[in-house]
Amino acid sequence: MRNPCFYPSRMRVWQIVSLFLLISLSACQVIGLDAPSAATATPVSTRTPKPLPTATATLPPDLRVSNSDLKGLQIRFLHPWIGDTAETIDLLVDTFNRSNEWGFKVKAQSAGGTGALYQQMESMDVGDLPNLVAAPNEYLLSWHQSNPEMLADLTSYVQHSEWGLTGEQISDFLPAFWQQDVSGDVRLGVPLLRDANLLFYNLTWAAELGYHQPPTTPDEFRAQACAAAVANRSDRTISNDGTGGWIVETGSGTLWSWLRSFGATPYIPETASYQFSTTQSEAAFSFLRTLVDDDCAWKSRLATPYDYFANRQALFYSGMLEDTLIQAHTMDRLKIEDQWTVIPYPSTDGSPVVVAGGPSLAVIHTTPEEQLAAWLFARWLLAPEHLAELTESASGLPVTQSAINDLQVFGGQRPQWRAGLTYREQVQTPPANAGWRSVRSLLEDAGYQALLPSVKLEQIPDVLRMLDGMIPEVEGTPPAS
Repeated sequence: MRNPCFYPSRMRVWQIVSLFLLISLSACQVIGLDAPSAATATPVSTRTPKPLPTATATLPPDLRVSNSDLKGLQIRFLHPWIGDTAETIDLLVDTFNRSNEWGFKVKAQSAGGTGALYQQMESMDVGDLPNLVAAPNEYLLSWHQSNPEMLADLTSYVQHSEWGLTGEQISDFLPAFWQQDVSGDVRLGVPLLRDANLLFYNLTWAAELGYHQPPTTPDEFRAQACAAAVANRSDRTISNDGTGGWIVETGSGTLWSWLRSFGATPYIPETASYQFSTTQSEAAFSFLRTLVDDDCAWKSRLATPYDYFANRQALFYSGMLEDTLIQAHTMDRLKIEDQWTVIPYPSTDGSPVVVAGGPSLAVIHTTPEEQLAAWLFARWLLAPEHLAELTESASGLPVTQSAINDLQVFGGQRPQWRAGLTYREQVQTPPANAGWRSVRSLLEDAGYQALLPSVKLEQIPDVLRMLDGMIPEVEGTPPAS
C-alpha cells in the first residue's frame, strides 16, 4: 500500500457550480485570456546554503535552560505515518529514550495520515498540543498565520553553539528543502522527509514500440503514449482495448507537475496569490484533455496503477518515489520481466520537472524546557543514520546528502528508487503558502472538470478562470492582479 499520508478531503465547491458550468459554458463566447503572469515559480536554488551566524552571548528566554532542567521530562511527538514507517519511528524513539544524555523521554503518536494530523491539531486545545509535530510546509504556514505564537522560531536553536547545527550540517541539506520552512525571518521547521512526483515508465515496452529514450518534451510524451494505446487496440487481446498510454491522474502533485512542464507559474509570491488563467496553464490542461480525447490516456477502474502497469495496460503512470518499492513487488508477484524506471515530467524546454514535498519537524511553543527537549530530539532525528533509517522505511526522498550516502546499499538493491534520486538537484517545491492547503483541492476539482466529456476543449480557459475566481472566495486570499 502507499504510505497513507492523505490530505484533507476535497472541498466540493465545484459541485455547486458544475451544473452551471455544464449548462452555460457551451453558450458562452470564449473571451480573450489574461496575459501570462510575470511572476516566477517558487525559486529553487542549487547553491550551497550560507552557514548561519554564530549565536550571540545574550540568549533569548527560550534558550536560558541548562541540561539538568531536562531530566525527567516527557514530551509528545505527533507524526502522520502508519505501517512500517510508524514502526521505524517507534524504534528510533525507543533508542533515543534509552540513550539520550539529558534524561528525558519522548512519546510518539501516529495521527494516521497527514490530513488526520491536521484535523487533530485543529481540534486540540492549546494545552493539549504535542511538543513536536511532523507536518508539511503549508500546514506550518497555516498555523503560523492563524496564531504566530503557536510554533517556536527555530532560528536560535539552529544557531546555538552547543545545541544547534554546524555550517557543515546545514550545507548537507538540499537547499530547496532547507529554505522551504523559512517565513520572513522565522524558521518554522526543519526538513525531515520528502517524496517526489515522478512518471513510471516501461522501458522494455517502449523499446518494442520503437522508442529507446524516455520522453523529454510533452510532444515526445504524447507520441509514446499514443503509440502504446494504438498497440493495445491493434493486438488480438480484446480486454486491453481502450488502455495503454498514460493513466489519467488529477491529484494536485500531478497537476502541478504538468503545469510546471508547460512553464506555468500559478503562485505569485509577491502577493501570496494564485493565477491559473494563463496561456501556459491553458496549454497544460489542453494537453491532458487532448490525450484523453485521442484515447492516449484512460481512466482506470482500480484504485492503484501497479497491476495495470505490470500488464502493459499503461506505458506511463503518475506516482511517487515511494511507489517504486510497491511496483517492484508487483512485478515480482506477477513474474513480469519488463525493465522499467521512473522519469521526471517532460517540459516544453526539455528540462526535467520533479516536484517534491513532505513533512518537516516543528516545535510547539510551550515552556523553555519542553521546547529545548523537542528540539534536541528533532536534531537527533536529523543525524544521517537516523534519516537514512526513516527514509528507507518510507522509500522516500532523502533531505540530506549524508543520508543518501548511508542508503547506498538500499539503493543498490532498488534501482528504480535510485533512479529517482538522479534529479534531486533540479527538484522543485510546491508553493510555500498557507493557502496551498485549500488551493490544491480546488485545483484537483478543476482538473477533474476539465477532463469531463461534457466540457469541450475550447472551454478549458473558462474552467481556469472559474478556478481563479473561487480561490479568494474559499481561502480569503487576495485575487491575482
